[in-house]
Amino acid sequence: MKQKLWIVTTVADSLDSLLEGQPEFLNQYFDVTIVSSPSDRLANVAEREGVGWQAVEMRRTISPFHDLFSIWRMFRLLRKNRPEIIQSYTPKAGLVTMIAGRLARVPRRVHGIVGMPLMEGQGIRRLLMKLAEQYTYVNATALTSNSFGLRDFIYTNLTKKPVTVMGNGSINGVNINHYSRENVHSDVRTSLNISKHNTVFVYVGRLVPDKGIVELVEAFVELADYRFDVDLLLVGEQEEKLTPLPIRTREKMARSDRIHAIGWHLDVRPYLAAANVFVLPSYREGLPNSLIEAGAMSLPSIVTDINGCNEVITEGVNGKLVPVKDSRKLLEAMEVLRENSKEVEVMGNMARFRVIDSFDQEVFWIQLADYYMSEVLQRR
Repeated sequence: MKQKLWIVTTVADSLDSLLEGQPEFLNQYFDVTIVSSPSDRLANVAEREGVGWQAVEMRRTISPFHDLFSIWRMFRLLRKNRPEIIQSYTPKAGLVTMIAGRLARVPRRVHGIVGMPLMEGQGIRRLLMKLAEQYTYVNATALTSNSFGLRDFIYTNLTKKPVTVMGNGSINGVNINHYSRENVHSDVRTSLNISKHNTVFVYVGRLVPDKGIVELVEAFVELADYRFDVDLLLVGEQEEKLTPLPIRTREKMARSDRIHAIGWHLDVRPYLAAANVFVLPSYREGLPNSLIEAGAMSLPSIVTDINGCNEVITEGVNGKLVPVKDSRKLLEAMEVLRENSKEVEVMGNMARFRVIDSFDQEVFWIQLADYYMSEVLQRR
């Protein structure tokens, strides 16, 4: 009889986009159930992956009273179903699941750390986030991280508890056959009336300040003022209620006919295939899925010199590194790659080689299954 494994995220979007294929693979070895806040997407993901599902309402914002209700609901489900392993990702899911799991006496409680919002937190908000992280770790029996740099930050600032990095990092690896220019037909340039001769920069992710969107828009608008052969694709949604972009940034986006805000798309490959360069000027990361997906699509990347990003990109080899929150250096890097199409091609090829060598999804899944079976299940 297979051991029960529950995989928990705060919202189903994370299960859908960040963990695609992983529950189905692990279901060969475990009886997998996915858990997140209620939504139609949760049931759809469970059907796609061929696994069970449960819904527990969890809020991404700091909301103590609602969090207590979430812990109680999670506790009751865990006591009823009695999984042997619970794996949480994202901060709120981790806090709720690790506390409820300890109360319900789930023997193996693994929290996966894939990002650190408190890196950019200030004042009382930062303190509350730090306490929540530390309390999550106290209630976990094992910790994993999706990057070595993030693991080092955790050791320095939060806990001395062992933290495991799977393989070379990431949360799910990359399907290198799925993310391949050879297997993607893109008519994005035609549909957006972008010349085949233009240099197209692309960003994929949430359109929020922490991802460096303010600096990206500022740098691109300045570049477009004197270069008429550049376009910017922004593939993702704004979080107008939770973390809105400044009004000035939104106005610049609306005024520019060469900034194409595409919105959210589950399949981002056509937009990556239409681009020449991937850009991720984020303030903080674990190890970004979007970055290694872009690399698999043979795109060089301009990224900020932070943990996770600088574990994938080597300056001048498969992309360029720029300082955090520095729109001037970002502009300079975009201009350099705009002017050097041969360098872009060589860097793009190196980017794919790097991903194939270090982030192959099937290899990652095997390592993860082995971790659960050999590292977690044998603990007493």
